[in-house]
Amino acid sequence: MKIRFLYTILILIATLSYGQEFNKKNVLINDFKTKSLADAPKKVFIKSFKIYYQMIAEAQTTSQGGRQLGGNYVGSATARMAVGVEGINPEQLQSMTNEIYDYYISELERQGFEVYTANNVGETEYFQDWTKIDGPTINEEQIQGSLMVIPEGYSYFVKKVTKKGKEKTGAFMSGVTGDDGSFTSSAYGPNPKLSKDLDDMFVVEVSFNVPSIWLSSNNKLGSAKIKGGPDLKLSQAKISYISGKGNKPGVAYPETSVETFLKEAIPVSGVFKDEKFKSVVNRSHTYVPSYASYFSVNDRSMEVTNTIECDPEVYQSEVKKPIKGFIDMSFELLQLGLAGEKVKF
Repeated sequence: MKIRFLYTILILIATLSYGQEFNKKNVLINDFKTKSLADAPKKVFIKSFKIYYQMIAEAQTTSQGGRQLGGNYVGSATARMAVGVEGINPEQLQSMTNEIYDYYISELERQGFEVYTANNVGETEYFQDWTKIDGPTINEEQIQGSLMVIPEGYSYFVKKVTKKGKEKTGAFMSGVTGDDGSFTSSAYGPNPKLSKDLDDMFVVEVSFNVPSIWLSSNNKLGSAKIKGGPDLKLSQAKISYISGKGNKPGVAYPETSVETFLKEAIPVSGVFKDEKFKSVVNRSHTYVPSYASYFSVNDRSMEVTNTIECDPEVYQSEVKKPIKGFIDMSFELLQLGLAGEKVKF
């Protein structure tokens, strides 16, 4: 009971220090025999560590034309919008990601974990014929409109890289963002097998998704419409610890594991000013007599390009708060299991 109370207080202090309380309403815990976490080796292999930052959003919608009753013809109306982020550059995103990674690694080491990456994990059957990628890297092909940033000093394996530069990881399940399992459970499938190959050390996956823009499109009353504006938030987060492999047949499962997922987005305020953009295109109308053999109707389109501007120092300061808060929360929950407690809020 004392341990439970202590860790509850620690979680509260950690999350409030970053201006956001994480709790069972906005965090999902996926756990398996967490009281056995203490029996796992104090070693972690960081299989993935990535942060997605949305820098541009695009949308297009078309209100289709055609012949109407009474010989009235309408053309198609297409609205397009592209909204981009100004003020923060890729080098600053890289620096921020490096800082977050260093923060995470220093906390692992402070808690007594030995840390392994693709640089020092040694040879495993699992990663045969895979490609090693060394950070720092910024991948603009992985997710349309987002930069996937990998920290300096970190290396990882990918199953292959497509000609366009998109990384494939052979994930057991695809994620909402990244299509590589970034934000889905890692408890079943390859990771337990990999942990077993690594003498049961924890296989760790860390991912964050930070969108900046919202867009909404609809076709109504003969027109094509798109609205949009700034919407900076931590929309997805995952930190996963998988150790060992169970001995029952079927899909591989861990001996012990705990995963934390963000299930409700955390708004990040004070970075972009509150503004809205709109693109509305009305359809062209032409009346054609019934005897006309030919007719023409002009299709109309309009592209509206907008930018949302921020102070780079403010962007970095405010975005780091919920990310570091989520990291702290995940550590406190992990410590419950390492202390022989059930992992829960």
